[in-house]
Amino acid sequence: MTHNGAMAERHMKHTLGLAAEALKLGELPIAAIVVLDDRIIGSATTAEHLEERLLVHAEQAALEQADRLRLSLSDRRRARLFTNLEPCLMCLGAAMSCFLGEIHHALESPGDGAVALVRSWVRAEDDLPQYRLPKFESGLLREESISLFEQYALLHPPGPTRDWAETLVRRGTNR
Repeated sequence: MTHNGAMAERHMKHTLGLAAEALKLGELPIAAIVVLDDRIIGSATTAEHLEERLLVHAEQAALEQADRLRLSLSDRRRARLFTNLEPCLMCLGAAMSCFLGEIHHALESPGDGAVALVRSWVRAEDDLPQYRLPKFESGLLREESISLFEQYALLHPPGPTRDWAETLVRRGTNR
């Protein structure tokens, strides 16, 4: 494994640890960190249960922390988002609006993940020149993320959220 690969794995392990902590609190096991030059500048877990709201996704909260640092455009381009689940359209849009250079996710989310949706997006030449797609990396520590969603499904009663978690597990293990 390359030095960058080892760093990425370390950051994803940290992200998965945060997701495991969220699971212990009854939340969906989703976490995100924003990293700049091997330093975490944003970190969060999904907090829908705790805050009794829906728009408290881990990725968006971690991005908001990083954004408060008022980084230069070049620093933003070097920043990387690590999340254990493919970002939804809202969170991917937030990452693009923060001008992040890379997004690493462990597990794909075919039902609501946005990476496939935006891969075909073409920016108009007269549009904001710095607005572009980040580089996407998928599958780093996928099995560990699947395991967290398996645990979530075992701990929670039947319902839409548990059904969604089970779908992630089924699809993730059938690759």
